[in-house]
Amino acid sequence: MLTKEHVDAALPAGETPNAQSAQGLDEKPRPIADDEITVDGYVMKPEMRGTGRDPRALKDEQWLVKVRMLDDGRRIQVHADRAQWEKLHENDRVKVRYRTGKYTGTVWDSQIE
Repeated sequence: MLTKEHVDAALPAGETPNAQSAQGLDEKPRPIADDEITVDGYVMKPEMRGTGRDPRALKDEQWLVKVRMLDDGRRIQVHADRAQWEKLHENDRVKVRYRTGKYTGTVWDSQIE
């Protein structure tokens, strides 16, 4: 296991700041500002990470564990329940059951055993 992270449930729609619309075809990507970070492909302010304003936040709380596979070095993110998450520490070895796509090899389902 590499790291673990908790993400709060998303705030109700009325309490969230104005969401940025998806980029149009004529818009170009902008550089990341000095006060922004990139997490799992999302750009955000550091103080938003793990809160209900985090762009990764869903309807329910998330307990995320990032693991690195020993056989191929692949890094994947596994959703855990709170009890599993609290027991784990960085650099613990965990057994993960996962399924991959037939043609792409993409991990589409994973769980800690």
